Formats: sequence, structure tokens, C-alpha cells
Amino acid sequence: MHQLITTCLLAIGIPGIAAAQEFTLSGTFTGSSTPYLYLRYTNDKGVWTTDSIDVSKTGRFTFRGSIAGPAQASLTGKMATRSMDDPNFVDFFIEPAQMTATVKEHAFKQIHITGSAMQAEMDALKQRKAPLEEKWKPFFRSLDSVGKIDNFKAQEMKEGLKPYYDEMQKIDFAYIDSHPNAFLTAYLLNRYATKLSAEKLSVYYNQLPEQAKTSFGKRLKEELERKKLGVEGTIAAAFSTTDINGQPLALSDYKGKYVLLDFWASWCLPCRKGNPHLKELYARYKNKGLEIIGVSDDDSKPEAWKKAVAQDGIGMWKHVLRGLDWDKIRNNVPNEKDISKKYGIYSLPTKILIDPQGKVIGRYEGGDQDDDKMDAKLKSVFGQ
Repeated sequence: MHQLITTCLLAIGIPGIAAAQEFTLSGTFTGSSTPYLYLRYTNDKGVWTTDSIDVSKTGRFTFRGSIAGPAQASLTGKMATRSMDDPNFVDFFIEPAQMTATVKEHAFKQIHITGSAMQAEMDALKQRKAPLEEKWKPFFRSLDSVGKIDNFKAQEMKEGLKPYYDEMQKIDFAYIDSHPNAFLTAYLLNRYATKLSAEKLSVYYNQLPEQAKTSFGKRLKEELERKKLGVEGTIAAAFSTTDINGQPLALSDYKGKYVLLDFWASWCLPCRKGNPHLKELYARYKNKGLEIIGVSDDDSKPEAWKKAVAQDGIGMWKHVLRGLDWDKIRNNVPNEKDISKKYGIYSLPTKILIDPQGKVIGRYEGGDQDDDKMDAKLKSVFGQ
């Protein structure tokens, strides 16, 4: 068995990480074109680790390792793609226990695991969702086909998924509310953390056991901190960068004016659909002291950004890129240039209104209701 430590997830020595506990995952594999199985998991130091075993001769395997408690893992064989949808990929939960698994080539997602209580709970939850998944399969197939041809049409189609996601959410929260101390609850809450209010998320987070807070709940803590950024009543985070014309731009240049930060992207259909209304607002309030700075999530495709600005006719206000740097994200290096991170942006479009003293007086995260609130706020500020 070969072991390779790959990517650091948590810093070694973080308080709250439990002592090392051993696990064993043994089982059988059926298949003729998969020489190795690869198990990837977070070890007891919080480090992602990959083990490999040759199954070409006997079809049997045993993985052993140390973990701090229940942990997420994945098992892969010879994959044709790098997608999680690949038939030779499956993710699941392991625990400090003796576990068994039965795996078949090209059918990894049908893996049968015993010995992991958390995985058993997840399997039961999936069973409750299965009828809903089956009902919506035709829609997802159609969506996939459209997405390969037209991204904007696919985004329009996704609006029809609301009933699906509402039902999924009901099933998840039925489990969450009845199992407030479960590790699986911490895992599931990550799906909804950005949408929950800080107060509601804090209630759920505080009910989790300490070990869950430092594993699956770590991102929940980070989300609670993010929810403090760029919200009404806080001082707007300073930033300086270069605009779309190569000229220096700093938020401090606009002290004494009302500034609307428009977080958007060329590929975001709701953002693009909202630009005509934004142009109307700018025309109405520009001479009364309103400035707009568009902050685009197009760092990897600046030409698409510039094209969208031209196509939508929004070059009358300032435009900058958010400052996203994937290399820094992958290496867990802070990025002081990331404007979106400074303001806790998690969805597009999001608009933030700043008063002449530099205080945030409004945050609007898309949707007709938020647009109405923004319009009403601007009307109250400028008197019409």
C-alpha cells in the first residue's frame, strides 16, 4: 500500500482536533481493467491523504489509517474523466471502525459499505430522496443538453428547479432538526449556510459537538464570520485596483459620495438582465451624487468582461475585476486584492450601497424583492 500526503486542509495542531483513531476498510473489487484502487481521506492531522492498493491479482483490498473521527472519503478506480460523475468514482464517510465495502467496476456509486454509522444515515437520507430524484431525471437530462449549447438558456431553465430544491431542503432539514448533534447535520448545513441568517446558523452551529465543529462544521464557523462582512452598519472595506481602462481606482476616491458596488459577471444571466434597470437608476441619480463601481467575477476571462460591458452599454460607470487569484486559493494564501472576499460575496448579483461617510447602508443579493428594497432606499436617500 502506497501513501501520499497531498493537500493541507487544516493546520496541524488546531485545538479541538481529536486524538488519532485507527480505521480499517476491507473488501472485494470486481473488474478486469482497474489495476489500482485509490482511497482519499482527511487523516487525523487534518491533511488530505491518498492510499493506493493493487487489486489486479486478487480483487481484495484493505486500507488502514488514522482519522480524528468521522471523515469524508472517496474511492476511485481507472477514471475516464475527472468528474465526480465518473462511474469509477464514489464519495462516502468513514469512521474509526472496522468497515467493509463491495465495489464493482463502472458502478462505484453502487458501493455497499458496512461499519460506518454516518454513511448508513446518509444512505437512509438518499433513500428518502430517491423518488424525487427519479421524478426530476428528465428535467436534468434536458438541462444538461441545453447547457452544452447555450449557458444563458440553461440558467433560465434552472429557475424551474425551485420546486425540486424546496423539496430537497425539506427532507434535509427534517433530518437536521431531529438530529441537532449529528456529524451528518454539520455536513448538510454546509449546503444551506450561505442562505441561513447569521442568527439561525449560529443556533445550529452551537448545538454541534466540538469535534463536529472542527471537522464538517469548520466551514460553518467561517460562514458565520463571512456574514459579518459588507453588511448594513459596517464600515466599507477599502480597496484599490486598476479599472477597465487601465487607470488606478480606489474606493477612497469616492469619499463624500454615495457608491453602489455592483458585484456581477459576464456569464451571470440575472446580472446581465438587471443592467437596463441599473442604467435607469444611474441616469436618475448620477447628478445627485450616486456613483457605481462594477466589480466583475471575470478575472479568468477579461475579454468576456470587456465585451459584456460594451454589449450592455454600461461603460458610463467604473468597472474593475474582483481580484480573484486561484493559485492563492489552492495554496491557502491570503489575497488582500480580492474585493469580493472583503465584502463576503457568495452569490451574483449582489449590490452594496455605501454612504458618503463610508458606511454600508444597504445590501441587496438579487431577486425582485431585493431590487425593490434597493429602489426604495435610493429614493429615500435622494428624495425621488
